[in-house]
Amino acid sequence: MKAIEATQEQRAERRAEDATARSEDSASSSGAADFSAELDVAAQALEQALEKSDFDIFFDAFRRTSLPWIGIEHRHEPGTAFRRTAEVVQRLGSISPALALAVENHFYPIAAIATLPTSEDDVLDERRTKLVDSVRRNRWLVANSNSRVHGDRIAQTGTVVKPVGGRYRIAGRAAYMSLATASDLIVFVTFFETGEPAIFFCPSKDNPRLEIGPLLFPDAMQDSDTRRITYHDLELTEDNLLASARDGSDMLGILHFEMIWHQSLLAALSLGTAARAIEEGRLFLRTVKQGDGTPLARLDGMVVDMGRQVLRYRAACGALELAAKAVTDLCAQPLTPHALLDAFEIACAAKYAASGCAEDIVGVVRRIIGARTFAGGHPMERLSREVLFAPLGGDVNAYIERRAGERVLGESSFLSTTLPPSRSRSKVLANIQTLARARKATLKKKDAAS
Repeated sequence: MKAIEATQEQRAERRAEDATARSEDSASSSGAADFSAELDVAAQALEQALEKSDFDIFFDAFRRTSLPWIGIEHRHEPGTAFRRTAEVVQRLGSISPALALAVENHFYPIAAIATLPTSEDDVLDERRTKLVDSVRRNRWLVANSNSRVHGDRIAQTGTVVKPVGGRYRIAGRAAYMSLATASDLIVFVTFFETGEPAIFFCPSKDNPRLEIGPLLFPDAMQDSDTRRITYHDLELTEDNLLASARDGSDMLGILHFEMIWHQSLLAALSLGTAARAIEEGRLFLRTVKQGDGTPLARLDGMVVDMGRQVLRYRAACGALELAAKAVTDLCAQPLTPHALLDAFEIACAAKYAASGCAEDIVGVVRRIIGARTFAGGHPMERLSREVLFAPLGGDVNAYIERRAGERVLGESSFLSTTLPPSRSRSKVLANIQTLARARKATLKKKDAAS
């Protein structure tokens, strides 16, 4: 009985702390004008960094603003948290898609952790609160890794964690970590030898057992600072653990929630790239003239071509609006398998629409501008080079197409209001439900022991 009363008191204290945090966040949050001004500062710093090939210029300016931690600042207003992080990524994506990808890789894990519904997991709630408060207080930039490697199997992981004498020892390597050298903290997913996933975090600088290697994309996407990372028997404690399936955490729910943020923010990044391409096309057609002195913008063919691009862009913006609503709705309820997967499919559709839109619009505008695109220093040269990675980030577009195809080619009519889940979705759903049952059993045992 005392244990139950203690738990109730802890929850009451946590609710009081949350109320205080809401008040503090409301008092300290920048208004729309301040947000806009800070975003202008970051965008101008990025333009200067590109001009001088010195990205310290951007990161120094970025850290002086409140932008990197806006997802934490608005954690109790997930709609605002998403829209503002999306706006930052979109603006930066209109200047350098590669650098915007690095920033997006900071935003999505920390914003997802900050807004994750944790009402049913007190341990996770306490751990995540300590983590995001530390990130905000210390003004850290956060890199992340899912421990994937380039191997002979799809989605192959290269790291493993072993419990050793009350600590955790991580060994192996991962191919992907953006923002690698500019970050202060790394949040990463790894797996126990028996297959259960876990999420750890630790400092990313001055750690001899954490080797940050060469650029994975040394040419086209070098500004994303994506590098290989090797764990040389890295030893961490319980204080470095965010969540683990062995502790009863809903790991697949957490990882899907993060991916929903990731896919949706990638859509925003692509829309920034598409918008910049449209603007460059507009400027070119209004300033370059025909032989009779009238601007190319007067040609009916150019009017129609640019109109098509704007309509494609607005359609993709509509998909992102749906994803924003899905994220906001998901934050307001306990995570259920069906709600997670529905939101995930909406986010994937937004990312698919936006990345395809960006790639096509950049191609159309490049053909309109012609060889001047590559004459040196033209924004379209950078966009042309970096937009090719848009379909490849996050959940790859080919996987998204396959899942959609599995659903539509089932026995149910496409005209019906709902389609059955794809085989891959059904498998994920079954895994989530199995782990949820295991989690409940683990928590029941813990309650009985306490």
